[in-house]
Amino acid sequence: MTKLQRWFVRLAFWGFFIFAAVDLHGAFHFLLLNSILAYIPIELSFWLTPRRSPLLFWLIAVIWLLFYPNAPYLMTDLFHLSLLKPYGINGLLRFDLPMWWDFAYLVGPMMVSTIIGTWGVDRIAQQLTQRLHLHRLPASRSLICAALFLFASVGVYVGRFLRLHSIYLLITPQYIVKQLVEMWSLKMLAFVLMMWLLQLLIYAAWRFAMPTMPPQTPDKS
Repeated sequence: MTKLQRWFVRLAFWGFFIFAAVDLHGAFHFLLLNSILAYIPIELSFWLTPRRSPLLFWLIAVIWLLFYPNAPYLMTDLFHLSLLKPYGINGLLRFDLPMWWDFAYLVGPMMVSTIIGTWGVDRIAQQLTQRLHLHRLPASRSLICAALFLFASVGVYVGRFLRLHSIYLLITPQYIVKQLVEMWSLKMLAFVLMMWLLQLLIYAAWRFAMPTMPPQTPDKS
């Protein structure tokens, strides 16, 4: 992604935040906060370039890792589409423009955050492969991506069902640790597995559609 493209993504997100802050209403106020949290790892991924010093790279990478689950988390917000009550008494979808406007609010940020978030995971996997000298290991880049998606799936469960946001790690870390220790169950693992497979499917489709990218060179971010 070029510097111009990164700035286009930034302006698109910032424009959405301003517009949503003014226009969002009622039951959909949550979308503004969720979209901002999903944008944070995207912005951080822009800063994880080959020219970063090891100390700065790993510091940003840890913060990115803690916030990245907020990107795929937006996929679970699609359940709020039920609030729109899209079906009329005849069983057909209603042609109600305000309803479809809310539909766009929910689907748009989710699609953009998921796609660019997936790009960010692959970008960071490339960086880790280079910095940890894993080039000779077969499929090391894809394996790192799979591990990051698995971590994100656990994070989605934590956010959706335990109602814990990444920011809570800075506010009440002791409470977070207690909740994480007590959350494990077969149902939880089944949900994590489903979210993991979904992200792997998106990543596989993304890799199939994208041309093979050459190794990254230092850029000025």
